[in-house]
Amino acid sequence: MFVPPLRTGSQFPLPGVDRSIVASSVIRRLWIWYGAVSVVLTLVRAIVPEQSPAATFVTFCYPVLTIAAIGLGIRLNRPARVLPWALLLIMTVAGGAGNVVMSVYLFHGRVPFPSPADALWLACYPLLLAGLMLLVDGLSWRRDRAGILDTLMVTGGLGLGVWLLFLRELIAPAMPLDARLVAVAYPLADLLLLAGVIRMFTSSARRGPAFWQLVASLGIQGLAHVGWIWQLSHGTNHNELAPAFVASALLLGGAALHPSMAKIGSEDIRPSAGVTPHRVLLISSACLLAPIQLIINGVLADGHVDWLAASICSIAVFLLLIVRILGLMRTVQDQADKLESIAYLDGLTGIPNRRAWDTELERRLAITRRSGQTLVVGLIDLDHFKRYNDLFGHPAGDELLRTASSAWQQQLRAGDLIARYGGEEFGLILHCRLKDAAIVMDRLREVTPAGQTFSAGLAQWTGGESAEQLTARADAALYGAKRDGRDQFFVGGHPSRTDLQADFVGGTRPVAQ
Repeated sequence: MFVPPLRTGSQFPLPGVDRSIVASSVIRRLWIWYGAVSVVLTLVRAIVPEQSPAATFVTFCYPVLTIAAIGLGIRLNRPARVLPWALLLIMTVAGGAGNVVMSVYLFHGRVPFPSPADALWLACYPLLLAGLMLLVDGLSWRRDRAGILDTLMVTGGLGLGVWLLFLRELIAPAMPLDARLVAVAYPLADLLLLAGVIRMFTSSARRGPAFWQLVASLGIQGLAHVGWIWQLSHGTNHNELAPAFVASALLLGGAALHPSMAKIGSEDIRPSAGVTPHRVLLISSACLLAPIQLIINGVLADGHVDWLAASICSIAVFLLLIVRILGLMRTVQDQADKLESIAYLDGLTGIPNRRAWDTELERRLAITRRSGQTLVVGLIDLDHFKRYNDLFGHPAGDELLRTASSAWQQQLRAGDLIARYGGEEFGLILHCRLKDAAIVMDRLREVTPAGQTFSAGLAQWTGGESAEQLTARADAALYGAKRDGRDQFFVGGHPSRTDLQADFVGGTRPVAQ
């Protein structure tokens, strides 16, 4: 099929038309034609006799069509992650080569087991699994450990079923070692394939048309392989499942050709819902799979159950469940810590808020009472902040609050605290004498941004007053500084302890009584 090149630049003068929309429309038409051809090939393979020329034509044609679709999809859709699709392309080439080798054996009337075709087909599984994992998780699988644990739990539960249904019967003592290894490899590989499908559902990848085609391809392939192994174990294989393998491969090509394939590797923009009911149902099913299969095995085997395999499987799933629960507990604790941190931080400036101020002042007063040290409380109010907002706008006012609080915080010692008290007011808790607090205030005035000034009030704890009384003295000193002309700070005195201010920077700062 000839595909006209998607030209860019001035070769297609389409005024007012987005060229990306035109390209997407062309790709969608290609996908539709590809889908129509795929349906015809699948129906032909299902209808015609096994050894007919039409069946041979489809057997050789569908891998070539799938390879062309994947390569064209990578070229046109330009996914962010090319490596996963390249691995899927290599996997399709290996599977097609296996079909060619098997056709040669069938032509000569002798099919050995195992054969080079088995080696090529088995090589498809690690390529497919690596492509899926890179497509879903990229190179950072640690981002979703919960999803990987859920996948392992379900896979472990289903692994018992694979053992009971297939592996025990396939591992015959009389089988040669190479035949035994290959016979075991197929159901184990299908189990890994199923794990890849489950991992796709537990991931946060976008789920567009390409995603669902990929899932359908893997699902059909897995079911067809299970049926094929079942037929082999019972000697009833007459290649009736060949149409399913054709449909699976062609669906993979359709997934690569659809424009939404470029978004499969990207995360969903919707917020994570955490542990959803569907995820709980998945985990519960994983835990119940082993005992349910044990019961079924006991009923069908007249009480003779494979208790060792069931015990190993149950222990493995239970250990994974413990790890999952520990992860949930850690997540809940982290979220609680974040919520507590947010509750005590101001959303605009990022410094402690009024709630944190009240709590911390009570705590530090208790420590100061026991240690006998000094403590100074300060309240800062940006001068004419409303006028600044009206002149420059509220975004500029918010930026002033952020930059001022950040600049002031850098001037404080590690043990001191600055908090947003409310509006344009900020609170300080300083572990020093008033003389040192005055030096701190001068430093804060020097770094106040945008040429702005502030008024402030200071009050040193007397040793017996409450946090409310101490804050009230600082607040009274603040309003005294504002009444006296702003751009200064006052010290809040105490009626019975005015001598505490005697050494305050040589008496150059007013004391508000």
